Amino acid sequence: MEITSLAWRTDIAILEQSGSTVTDCGTHLLVTTPDNPAFRWGNFMLLQQAPLPGGAREVMGAFDSWFRTNRHRAIGVDAGVEVDTAEFAAAGMEAGVAEVMTAERLVAPERPFVEGGIRPLTSDEWDKWVDLELGAMGQEGRQRESRDYLRARARAEQRLVDAGLGRRWGVFVDGRLAASAGIYDTGDGVYRYRAVLTHSRQRGRGICSTLIHRMGQWALARPGARQLVIVADPDGPAINVYRRLGFETTETVTELFQMLPGRIA
Repeated sequence: MEITSLAWRTDIAILEQSGSTVTDCGTHLLVTTPDNPAFRWGNFMLLQQAPLPGGAREVMGAFDSWFRTNRHRAIGVDAGVEVDTAEFAAAGMEAGVAEVMTAERLVAPERPFVEGGIRPLTSDEWDKWVDLELGAMGQEGRQRESRDYLRARARAEQRLVDAGLGRRWGVFVDGRLAASAGIYDTGDGVYRYRAVLTHSRQRGRGICSTLIHRMGQWALARPGARQLVIVADPDGPAINVYRRLGFETTETVTELFQMLPGRIA
């Protein structure tokens, strides 16, 4: 299956490079991350196109047959436009649409943050990112996403760093990690931002815009680099930050997700 969406193509490239397995089934891809089964977008099905009317439950059944022990369903659709998800919603799945944004150069932030240090994480600082991610989750999220799950994600990303594909960066304020993001080479000169997060008490200070700009400048200075890609929630506050830095929306992606009460089988 040839992936047409820039978002899914860069996602799959990063997952493969960090240790996930991708199986091509012709009309869809199966992505598995055996050492982190709770990673929803590391264990999912990517459809080449949305199913025909009446086909949603068949797709969900196919997912269940492949991922028998998962406590979630996660299905993506490889299309650059929003697709009709009504049948999936009626069957219990939540649909989300994200904007895929690209830039070939960045505009300097209007209000750069100068009160802390911005640099790549060192090898002994990855637990600080885990703590930042865990702290950002509500109680329900902390119950669902354990520290072990986040540490497994950190180990996977460290493989990308060890392979020389990019870095995870952080903003340190008074010695504490206030924000973090990763950026990695996905091939053909395209660099993808991953897991951008600013601590809730540090927002509104220009930290995110300064971090994203600094990382983008670093990536674009690497040999062969030509494009930056970031994915944003269209209703979230970060999307306007990205627009002011020069990112423009080039496509949308559709994600379908459902938590399950226990094992399917």
